[in-house]
Amino acid sequence: MKLFIRVAPASKSETFRRCGMTFTREGLEVEVDDATAKRLAAEQMLDVAEVLSDDDLKEVDLAATIADPAAALAPAKTKKAK
Repeated sequence: MKLFIRVAPASKSETFRRCGMTFTREGLEVEVDDATAKRLAAEQMLDVAEVLSDDDLKEVDLAATIADPAAALAPAKTKKAK
């Protein structure tokens, strides 16, 4: 599983070590197993987000289209300037 991890902005620390890795406020992508991902996600000092692959993103778009086909086909609404 690929994750993007950074030290939480609310933390006073610039770096933080967990699971043998050092994280910074800038963040980095790491590939980890499910057990490590759970441990990192549970750490309050870190912001953890799963990095989606292109295939995952295609599935998300397809799911939204299936859920509401009319919305997927409708033109985007924009505000008119006054």
